[in-house]
Amino acid sequence: MRRLLRHLRSVLRVRPGKPAIGAGLRTALATAVPLILAFLLGVKDASWGGLSGLLVSLADKGGSYRTRAKELGAVTLLGALVGALGAPGGSLPWLDVTLMWLGVTAAAFARSYGETPGSIGGQLAVIFVVSLGAPAVGVETALARAFWLLFGGLWAMTLSLVLWPLRPYRPARRAIARVYRELAEACWDLGRLSREGAGSQAWVEAAERHMSVRPLMEQARATLGATRGSHLGRSQRGEHLLVLLETCEPMSAQLIALAEAMEAAVREPRFVPLRARVGSLCDAYAAMANWVEQVLDRERNEGAPRAPRLAPRSRRRHYSPAPGIRTQEDLLSLHVETVLSKLREMAGVVHETTAGLLHGDPVSDRGRSLVGNEERRARSWLAPLRDHLHSDSLVFRHAFRVGLVATAALVVTQALGIRDAHWVSLTVIAILQPYSGITEERALQRVGGTLLGACLAAVIATRVHSPSALLTVIVLLTAVSVSLLPINFGAFQILLTPDYLLLATLSSGDWSLAGQRALGVLVACAMALAGAWLLWPMPERRRFPEAAAAALRADSDYLREVISRGSGIRPEVSAARRCFGLALLDAEASFERLTAEYHGPPQQLESGMAVITYARRFATVVTALGTERPEEEVPGQLKQFAHQAGGVLDELADALKARRAPPPLPPLQVACKTDDPVFRALLERMPRQLGMLHGAVSRLSSGPILR
Repeated sequence: MRRLLRHLRSVLRVRPGKPAIGAGLRTALATAVPLILAFLLGVKDASWGGLSGLLVSLADKGGSYRTRAKELGAVTLLGALVGALGAPGGSLPWLDVTLMWLGVTAAAFARSYGETPGSIGGQLAVIFVVSLGAPAVGVETALARAFWLLFGGLWAMTLSLVLWPLRPYRPARRAIARVYRELAEACWDLGRLSREGAGSQAWVEAAERHMSVRPLMEQARATLGATRGSHLGRSQRGEHLLVLLETCEPMSAQLIALAEAMEAAVREPRFVPLRARVGSLCDAYAAMANWVEQVLDRERNEGAPRAPRLAPRSRRRHYSPAPGIRTQEDLLSLHVETVLSKLREMAGVVHETTAGLLHGDPVSDRGRSLVGNEERRARSWLAPLRDHLHSDSLVFRHAFRVGLVATAALVVTQALGIRDAHWVSLTVIAILQPYSGITEERALQRVGGTLLGACLAAVIATRVHSPSALLTVIVLLTAVSVSLLPINFGAFQILLTPDYLLLATLSSGDWSLAGQRALGVLVACAMALAGAWLLWPMPERRRFPEAAAAALRADSDYLREVISRGSGIRPEVSAARRCFGLALLDAEASFERLTAEYHGPPQQLESGMAVITYARRFATVVTALGTERPEEEVPGQLKQFAHQAGGVLDELADALKARRAPPPLPPLQVACKTDDPVFRALLERMPRQLGMLHGAVSRLSSGPILR
């Protein structure tokens, strides 16, 4: 019952954000034009263009125009190909079953190349199965189907890439703007908490609010990398955006270091001036980040009314003023002053680069110095296939399972005499996911969405009888359903189901199809759940220890890099920090799936959450200590402590991977001779955080969550 309630809460959860009205209208237009042509020309096969237009539009996940053109082009061209290949296959039962298994398995195995190819494989599986379910009489019919599939896809691509304003760097600009928006919010929080002298719980809640910085940076890096991979990569605008993005990494680290230092600062009267000064400077950094976000969100760079006070000797006018950042000479903590100095330097680089982006000036030498030269090694197209062609691969198991269950669903529904058996196989493909928890949520969404959607379709069918009116209803349902997709998948499913049913009704003229589809969905859900539970199940409790162990090892490597390099802004340290961030994201995603699968009391999940939380907290202390300091200021015992702490983290990772209790924690203490009270508090915090992490691993290894 607890597990069912968790799934229901997940289904009904409304995600923050706004409806994607533009995407909904574009998808509706991509679907409607081929259907209108089919209606006006009296060509039944033209309705395949509506299916292709719908799927190609749904495959558009945003990003650079070059990447989107590749993805949408792959769905268009391969969709026409698989549609033509599947057209004659449904005429013979044995050929139908064979092609179903081979085609669906191959489409699901595309996930070995990543999430985007996996999504493309899912779209192709839909076209292939629908084509199998409508067998063609001859070669001419198959070629006509391929033509209309190609037409619908090209029309959807034209809408997405040509008729909408073509601005090559707009996706990258907006992605980087989202990063600076999050940095601005983090600065506002940091300034407010510093002025208030907030307690530890308030700092923890603020850190949790801004955990999205790492995913946003990775998304922006992927978007900009795809754009710069084309001939546009040598442009001056691309250089400015690259510098702005790469500056986010060290700036985020310095903000983390400052937050950790201010939390560690003792709430004494002598620290009130320091807290007030840090608060005012954080407000200035937040205003600077907001100004950068506004500049990046602009479609054009001219017409800005005022120049910011930090403008580098330029009388040209900017979009909105960026605040000046001034220093005071009162030194209460050398550590905090060093962090503020680095932040001022990076704010200057950001300001220079943004001003150059506005005015067309070249990137400054300071900006170029922050961008590392990454060597990209080409990898064979066959390498991902070789990596996953073994029985232990999650991708291989899922592909084989979804192909087998979809084929079994086709055989069972045909034996039971359920009409439109290929619809059941399509539903199995949509429900069955690599993880059982997500499969259960999809089954719940699909059942509820289909039953409600079928009732809605029945009401529409009894009220609307004109084909032109049905076309209008289909367009409206498509627009609204796609608009609601970013907010709630369940609402998208409820409204898209009658869309599919009305499309089928429009072509067949059979109004009893909705009841058959509802029965088919129930059969598909039962078979998909049976496949997820019985065929090579891989519960998340087996994967989570390995993901958490990888995060702890990355934490250990990050600590060693920070101490050995003596600076938190070196490229090697930034790379280690990014590796830890990505490993922690994987562990958090695995824990979320574990939460969906777990059927015990919720309080027993505390140990898993504690491992993730304390691993992140320990890394923030390491980031705070990574501030570049003179060599004589770094305690000699710190390197010895880093060696011991790194060994403890490796032992905790080994214990998690082996699912055993870790060895007892050795005595850890940092002997430090420093007059800086903030730096001393940070050093004292490291053994305490490590002890909490050790206790969390011990509870997780001995608790029931991994059994």
